Amino acid sequence: MYEQLNKIHNSLVNGQRKQMTRQIDEYGLYDFWSDYSRFLKDCYKPAEVLYWFEDAVTSYHKIKNR
Repeated sequence: MYEQLNKIHNSLVNGQRKQMTRQIDEYGLYDFWSDYSRFLKDCYKPAEVLYWFEDAVTSYHKIKNR
């Protein structure tokens, strides 16, 4: 699970948001957000957690709702 979350996060960090969206869908949309939040909390300070989580949520919904 950690490895898959890391790949999804790296897609976001590298600006590959369409790829990130596909990876989230493959992971399982309803399980992803809580797992991703825990993943970020293990890797970053609170302000950075919010930054990356917010970026992922915004990017995901912008791509899915085009």
